[in-house]
Amino acid sequence: MLTAIVNSVKKHIKTHIAIYIITVLCLLIGISVGGFTVKIIDANHKQELVSYLRGFFRLFHNDSIKSSDIFSQSLVNNFQLLVLCYILGISIIGIIGIFFVIAFKGFVIGFTVGLLMEQFKFKGFILFLLGVLPQNLIIISTFIIATALSSSFALMFIKNRSDKTKQTNIYKEFLVYTAAYLIFSISILMAVSIETVISPIFIKMIGAYIQ
Repeated sequence: MLTAIVNSVKKHIKTHIAIYIITVLCLLIGISVGGFTVKIIDANHKQELVSYLRGFFRLFHNDSIKSSDIFSQSLVNNFQLLVLCYILGISIIGIIGIFFVIAFKGFVIGFTVGLLMEQFKFKGFILFLLGVLPQNLIIISTFIIATALSSSFALMFIKNRSDKTKQTNIYKEFLVYTAAYLIFSISILMAVSIETVISPIFIKMIGAYIQ
């Protein structure tokens, strides 16, 4: 089954390479804007964020944060965006909004790594590398594919309505589309599990040195 999924992804990338390029560009733009925002943000606001981070690290160090809270909050946040991508993909006017979702994910990552590295230097980089990056590799990969799939589905729907000579079985494609999003949901669940079980170990270890 895993081989079939990988082959389907490869085929989809080859068929819609232009959409994937646009998607990755939107992600990179989001990361760049996030990193740039750290540089231009007001010093007082930046200090508030740093104080919040230090308090966050103290909570981890004192085991004051429940794993269930981390799991539920991260799951809700990521599923909200995933559902939004799904809905935008089946709405004709939603195709622009789909790219804003991946750009937003990029912005969050860019802002996070920018703030950590600016304030905590090498320790901040290590914290990002071990405590933030692992789950985000899965999350971002999932959202890249989801964004491209939703965009291609929306374009297919538009083309199907405008060109009556080449009709696509929308019902069949919709079932495939929905099934793909179920797989994305499982992928997000795996990433959130990593964020809940593994990442806190490194955050607690490194955070103890930068409280």
